[in-house]
Amino acid sequence: MESVLKLSNENRIYSSKLTYKNLTEVNNNFSLHVNFNGNEKFVLNKKKLRLFPHNFLAINPGTLYSDIIDSDSPVQKLSISFDKGFIDDFKTSFLKNDNSFPDSYGNHLLSQNLTFNETIFPLLGDLKYNIEHLKVLIRSNCQDELLLNEFLYHILLNYCTLYQKDMLFVEERLKDLQFVTRKEIYRRLSLAKEYLYSNFDQKINIYELSKYSCMSATHLIRSFRQAYHTTPHQFLINIRLKQAEFLLKNTSYPINKIVNTVGLDSPSTFIKLFKIRHKITPLKYRTSHHVIN
Repeated sequence: MESVLKLSNENRIYSSKLTYKNLTEVNNNFSLHVNFNGNEKFVLNKKKLRLFPHNFLAINPGTLYSDIIDSDSPVQKLSISFDKGFIDDFKTSFLKNDNSFPDSYGNHLLSQNLTFNETIFPLLGDLKYNIEHLKVLIRSNCQDELLLNEFLYHILLNYCTLYQKDMLFVEERLKDLQFVTRKEIYRRLSLAKEYLYSNFDQKINIYELSKYSCMSATHLIRSFRQAYHTTPHQFLINIRLKQAEFLLKNTSYPINKIVNTVGLDSPSTFIKLFKIRHKITPLKYRTSHHVIN
């Protein structure tokens, strides 16, 4: 089942629940992709990614991409295609009126520096809130274009804020380096995070990760720690635990299956890490948070 809601300003909202999909096309407009369960494969030019719950993918206009779903159970997803006119209006009417864009330090970023990054990000905060509410509106067959476009505007704003904060957060920690060097290291660290988000359920070694990131292993570890105050391994463990939380709340999978699904070594390792994070066992967490229908 797949539906498309086309608004009069050419914005489009795609909602689907599919077990199979294999689409290859050139992306006409900037788009955001979210799935709420299962996993979805994307190929962006030659870059292979997998999208899981708690994350979203941004794709720029002009990108040749493939969107692939092949699942035993239906994968629910939501995609938003922002018309170029809507994007331009967002930049001019909002950003130019203020002539600035707030960063995470209370400073302001000139509007012409606003860019879109084609990668995987975690679905958090206001962006998650607005995506979830948009999903409810679509399910209820909402036809109120004013309301829908307000949500799209806020989703776009949330995305821009998230990206700019992430970039400025890293650049602040690399401030002793030259500007061009900071930009390049941020780009490569984004590749590293992208790889971890896409492959957290696989066995990952530092050499595969460093190759994907176009950095030496030692440079990657040092830069990652400097930028994010954590190591790539600790970042990976956090992703795995976050996905395990989702499975505990939204499925009836036994612990052994959850451990295998998120790429952890053993149930005992999982339980130990989970208790450190939540102060309770996974089963007690499931009892208090289970939301499966």
